[in-house]
Amino acid sequence: MKIVLASINDIGKYSLEELVKYVDVVGLFTVKERARLYMDISDFVDTAKKYNIPLFKITDINAKDVEEQMKQLEPDLCMCMGWNQIIRKNILDLPKYGWIGSHPTKLLLKDERIDPKISSAPGNEPVPYTIRGGYEKTAMSLFWLAQKVDVGDIFAQAMVDVDTQHETTATLIKKLGKVTAELIRDNMQSILDGNPPRKSQEFTNTPEYMRPLNPDDNRIDMSAPIENTYRLIRSCIYPYPNAFIEFAGQRIYIENARLENGVFAELKVRVDGTPYAEDSYRRAK
Repeated sequence: MKIVLASINDIGKYSLEELVKYVDVVGLFTVKERARLYMDISDFVDTAKKYNIPLFKITDINAKDVEEQMKQLEPDLCMCMGWNQIIRKNILDLPKYGWIGSHPTKLLLKDERIDPKISSAPGNEPVPYTIRGGYEKTAMSLFWLAQKVDVGDIFAQAMVDVDTQHETTATLIKKLGKVTAELIRDNMQSILDGNPPRKSQEFTNTPEYMRPLNPDDNRIDMSAPIENTYRLIRSCIYPYPNAFIEFAGQRIYIENARLENGVFAELKVRVDGTPYAEDSYRRAK
């Protein structure tokens, strides 16, 4: 079976490490640069070389040239594991068996109800929202892509515990990547056998779509309770843009922090620059 993978982050890297054990990954699509993406992008160059997979750096997955590239690869199935562009019908219709996408919350199955302790909303930026919301659990939901966002039948799901005291976006992405690889491992045979799962979602009494975040959503309110501030900081750890305060006309970004007994025991900051901590590391090299 020939599969194409689209990804911008490390969830895709974990997925790829498992996919190559079962199928022929004939193409890996990622984005050329961060551009308007909310999170920074992972570098797939070494990963593609490791497995001798053609790497395509694109701007718009729905563009005509991308459509032609995918047609030439003749995929049986496509997957997007960590991707934040809406995939349109011209691309959805290319593979024989369709597309499987990923969403890192517990999308509700038919007749399930909201659990206030579990992150389950569809929409944008689910990893930061899970931490900001103080949820005790989230999940990785793999589902069949449709022309609307996060509405396709569920292919597979697995729960993920969230450390409500110290979880960061970086640590949560790692957990989600590992569980995604496990879902692929445990369910790939069903695809190869021609009988993959399709479970209907619940569409009544469900959480509202999470709206896109913008830079001002990461501004620290100095009057907010310290626990709220700590959740905000942890939801803004690289590869997401860092939380910040403004002082004397400059932005002070919080790269990392740790709260112990109501006091910040660790606090790493930098002044000005971009919201992405990794940029400072790159400039120092």
